[in-house]
Formats: sequence, structure tokens, C-alpha cells
Amino acid sequence: MPVTTKHPDYLAHEAEWKLMDDALDGESAIKKCGTTYLPKPAGMAEAEKLDSGNVRLYNNYRDRAQYEHWVKDGVRAMMGLVSRLTPEIVLPAGMEDMRDNATDDGFGLVDLFQRIVRQSIGYGRVPIVVNVDDLGRPFVSIYKARSGTNWKEGNQGGRRDLELAVLLEARPKDPGDKYSHETVTVYRVFEMVDGKCVTRVLDEKDQVIEEERTLSVADSNRKFLSYVPVIFHGSTNNSADVDEVPLLSMARATLKSYQLSADYYTALHYTSHPQPWVSGLDENTELKMTGPSAAWDLGREGHCGYLEFQGAGIAAVRSAMQDQKNVALEAGARVMDVSGVESGEARQTRQNDQHATLHSIVKSAAAAIEQALRFAAEWTGRDPKKVQFVVKPDFNIPDLDPQVLGQLQQAVLAGGISWDTYWQYLTTGKLPEHNYDEEALKVENPGGVIHDKAQ
Repeated sequence: MPVTTKHPDYLAHEAEWKLMDDALDGESAIKKCGTTYLPKPAGMAEAEKLDSGNVRLYNNYRDRAQYEHWVKDGVRAMMGLVSRLTPEIVLPAGMEDMRDNATDDGFGLVDLFQRIVRQSIGYGRVPIVVNVDDLGRPFVSIYKARSGTNWKEGNQGGRRDLELAVLLEARPKDPGDKYSHETVTVYRVFEMVDGKCVTRVLDEKDQVIEEERTLSVADSNRKFLSYVPVIFHGSTNNSADVDEVPLLSMARATLKSYQLSADYYTALHYTSHPQPWVSGLDENTELKMTGPSAAWDLGREGHCGYLEFQGAGIAAVRSAMQDQKNVALEAGARVMDVSGVESGEARQTRQNDQHATLHSIVKSAAAAIEQALRFAAEWTGRDPKKVQFVVKPDFNIPDLDPQVLGQLQQAVLAGGISWDTYWQYLTTGKLPEHNYDEEALKVENPGGVIHDKAQ
């Protein structure tokens, strides 16, 4: 089969990801899709058959509709909570540079974490690829949900693991034209062959763009990479299976409200602009505009009036729009779910049903980054066991004790504790969980990096 072949799970969720693309882009993207999201009423379709100029009826119908940005606002609110979380990061010697330079475009691990969470909230899936640049430095690339078109798992070293991953990439159509934004789609393939990971790049016709190469490991004991360096992060776990889209219910309710609003605002328009009618006029009688500054001479036999749109169903449509708003907000609240009232056992029981929440998204995103860093460590010949990337999904607003805050500030000024410790209490309401020796090093080396003593 060709490289363009798509996994059955991909095909099952492709339309959902497209909907989320448009929902997050907002009203312009939704309306650009025309009848895809706003079906054409039968009367308008019949009117267009009689005269193509009547397409304006649907265009006006669509333009009056209002698409609410509940999905975009929901993501923004959730990311506001996530931005307050502080990852706990431990890296082996030689990889500390990744704290501030971990992505293919030069951003650090915290930014990588926030990007992954944001995409996971919107799409429930983030393909993550670990790679090494020409200088042997590891970095991480993240792809859009719709870019991971195919994958396959198999027995790798006695465990079930990826043996194939196909990812879409967009490349400049004319690299020599610095002003052009045209791109062509290519397919990057990772595949296990005889226990070694190989990669190549093909076009849509299976023609080779980049020749096949075997990925080497910078370690004298192992010559080749024995795994596919791709992680499919999901909203509930990091298996290759496609997870649910967390905000899909919100997006669908928002779309239904958009469809109802087209009827609602059209009805209001007709109610505010009644249609005048006349009868009994001579065929030579010419009528122009109506209004407070105009008058019609109807002659002796002429009659006129208005066809008024009663709008009996307006209240019902408005009520239905409010119902959809409530559905959308409830769906967003279920995903946000940041209350700390439940016991750990109760929360675990509820989350075992694979329902995506902000808690599960944060935890699985942190686990995916930790796995990516372990891949990077192993690829560059370092100990993957010395990697740690942990994020505690604590979204509660910190309860600061002014007296404690003042005492900490005095301790900082006296050289007893570090500014880092003071700042962590100020932003989280908690003191750091490390021993006295580590705190002493922070005081001696403010702003510096504390390395694992075992390295």
C-alpha cells in the first residue's frame, strides 16, 4: 500500500480534528466552510434554482449567524491554570541545555510542556518526535494531530511497541523564493527493520525525497537505535491508540448554537423589516422607496399594506440557543475539573473511565515529555534513568500566609534561603521539597543550576 495510507483510527477521528481546527480558528473559519456547518434551508435552495442571483439569500442568512468563541475561551482559561504549574526537571550531565533549548525552534522544556497541553486540550492527540541535530544535540518536535497519519505496533524486544510511524510535513515549494509561503506535503517514515530504526522521506507518489538512513546511537555499546523515537501523546494516556477529543462536546454544542442563531437573527431581521405589498395599480404606475420621507400615489383602485413576520418561534429558538450554551459550558467544566474536593480514590475511580480532564492531560503530557527526554538521553549515550520531568496538577489558588511570606523575605535578605524558595512560595503557596544541602547550594549559586550529585 502507498505511504498515503491512513490508519483506521485516524480515518475515524479525522473529521473531529477538522471540526476542532475550525472551532479554534473561530467565526471566520466556520463561515468560510459554508454549508458544511450551516445547511442551506430548502426554500433558499429552490430560490437559487430559479435564479442564481438568489445565492445572496443564503449569504445573508449565514452572515447574520453568530458563532460564539466558547471553545477558544475555554482553552485560554485552562491554559491560564496550566501556566501556573511548575515542572520538576532533572537532567543528566550534558543535557542541561535542553531546559532552555529543547524544541526544533529553540524553546525550552516548560514551553514544550505548555504547547503539548494546549494541543491535547484541543485535539486529544500530539505526535512527538525526538531527533538529534548535526552537532549531536537532541531536540523534540511536536506535530499536529492530523499529521500522524499512520502507525503500527509490534513485538519489539519482548514488548509491544511502535514499529512504524508516518508523519506529514510541509516543506517550501520553492526554497529559493524567500517571499513565497507555498508548501508541498511530504511523508516522514520511521520504521523498525531488523531491530534497527530507519527513517526516510517520501512524496505523495512514494518517490524518495530523502534516502533511507539508519539512526545511530552515540554509545560504544550500542550502534543503532532499537526503537522508533515517536510518542503519541493522548488526553488520558500515551498509547498509540487515539484518545477522545476533550472539548469535542463543547465544539458540537457551539456549532449547534451557531446554526440556531442563523434562524434566530434572520427571524429578528424579518420582524424588524416587514415586506410592503400593493395591488390594483395601473401597469404604468412606478413605485420607489418607502419610508417617512416618501409617499405612494396608488390611484383610486390601489391598495397597500405590510406582510408582517410574526416570529412566533423566536422565543423557542432563543431558549434552544441558551440550552446549547449550557451544554457547552458544562462540557468545558467537566474537562477543566480542577476541584480538589474528591478523595484520591474517588478521583482515580472516576478517571479510570478514560474521561479526559485537565488533570489527566497534564499528567500524561508530563509523562510523554519524560519519555521523550529518556529517548534523547539514550540516543546521545547518557543514562535515561537520570531523567525526571514531573508536574503536579495542583490548580488550587495558593493560600499565602503574610507572616510566613515576610519571614521568608527576611531570611532571603539575611542569606539564609534563596530567592528561588521565596518565589516558589509566593507563586504556589508551598515550600520546595528538597533538603538543606540543596538549599545551601541555591543560596551560594543564585540563578544557577543544581545538578544531580550522582552524575
